[in-house]
Amino acid sequence: MHFLVVKKGALGDVVRTSYFAKALKDKYGTDLRLSWITAPASADLLRLNPHIDDLWFEFSQAQSFRFDRIFSLDDEMDTLEGVAGLQAAAVTGAVLNAGRPDYTEDAAEWFDMGLHSRFGKQRADELKKLNQRSHAQIFSRIFAVDHVKPDFYVDESCRAWAQTHLPRAQCRVGINPYSGGRWPSKELRQEHLERLITRLLEGDSPFGAGAAVVLIGAGADFGKNEAMIAKRKSAQLSAICTDESVQHLAAAVGGLNYLISSDSLALHLGIAQGVPFTAFFSPTSAAEIDDWGIGTKVISTAHDYCNYRKDADNTTITADRIVEAIAANTRIDTAARR
Repeated sequence: MHFLVVKKGALGDVVRTSYFAKALKDKYGTDLRLSWITAPASADLLRLNPHIDDLWFEFSQAQSFRFDRIFSLDDEMDTLEGVAGLQAAAVTGAVLNAGRPDYTEDAAEWFDMGLHSRFGKQRADELKKLNQRSHAQIFSRIFAVDHVKPDFYVDESCRAWAQTHLPRAQCRVGINPYSGGRWPSKELRQEHLERLITRLLEGDSPFGAGAAVVLIGAGADFGKNEAMIAKRKSAQLSAICTDESVQHLAAAVGGLNYLISSDSLALHLGIAQGVPFTAFFSPTSAAEIDDWGIGTKVISTAHDYCNYRKDADNTTITADRIVEAIAANTRIDTAARR
């Protein structure tokens, strides 16, 4: 049996979809060959996964095969055209229908909430807000598997790098406050970031005194983190640069005892490695994110929560609400002893 998964982006979605590679192998056993087409930017997220037999970046690499099933999970036009050019007994997910984007009924629960929803964008946005099922619950049905667990495979050289660049402390608390500038409404407002850092550094949090605070961010976000460090001048506050690769980011996040994060790649990498977390949500759906019993969520109480707009109102995401959510996370004591 030969399956093909087509999933290129976004990076966080690639991480959480990759959990299903093992679930498919568990279901079908060694008789299943599992191939995957992704974008080059996602290669580091998948290349060490032992359950993926072929990692491809071009549809031409798949054209000589006839697949028993293709899971087509992106709905960009060039991807749909690529899928349409392949041979398969069955396709689940996004397809071309008379030259227009469409999707199969067995994936409708997900794509009904998407850009090409059969109900139109307004109803799709309403369905996103009404939805209470997580990504893992929805995709377990799409992949027709009974169970899935988060996992991620970290390059050991990157893990060693992270251990030399992370602070030596009994408890490392990471904050990933930004989102690369693309989603300003996902980010923690500056005044609340500063107050959150103050509470953590002064011991006014469930972590108590002595916790090391690590600011996570790449590119321009790393520059913002460095500016914060220069302003605060605390030996307990540091930033780590993960520009080299997403494997470096994964290793840095995996070396934390606790993660406070926006809805971002860093969050998904933390969840995949079992790092206890508190995440905050304004424009995106909190229900869709699986917490796997290790996380808590701070959700916007503004009227436009979960509207998938870059200018959503995020003023109700405050430092004090985040600290309260951390206190409610039963995994904190375990995390501090890691």
